[in-house]
Amino acid sequence: MRQTLQQEQGIRVGSTLVELLAVLAILCALGLLVLPAYQSQMRSAGRGLARLELLKIVTRQEQYFLNHLNYADSLTQLGFPAHPYALTQNGNVATASAADSIYLIGLETTSRGYITTASPTGRQSDDTGCQVMSIESNGMRHSSGTYATQECW
Repeated sequence: MRQTLQQEQGIRVGSTLVELLAVLAILCALGLLVLPAYQSQMRSAGRGLARLELLKIVTRQEQYFLNHLNYADSLTQLGFPAHPYALTQNGNVATASAADSIYLIGLETTSRGYITTASPTGRQSDDTGCQVMSIESNGMRHSSGTYATQECW
């Protein structure tokens, strides 16, 4: 039988099992290093979506006040689908019981104005740095968690 050129020169083709396991171990180690950073960025992105949603509510409340000379008592009066409603990981508005929600958005009126809040749900609840974020009608921003309010807002 005729031998191929690679066989004649003693060149081996392919990889050994040990080499494949070494590459797999390196990939797993890299994955373990990268995963926490990825999760942190996802939580930070979720916070950004919640901040944006709260500012939308503030804008709509102020427009409502200009038109009616008082603040809206519920989010439905401002054109949102429910009171409270959920914010999904894609930034979409959904019902409060949505499976992929990351924040529950609420509104509370007071004698002097209103407070709108974003409470984390689902995997966003793991964000211990910034838990409940809120903004008042006078512009005061608050957050609970281990981070300072300035870091969350």
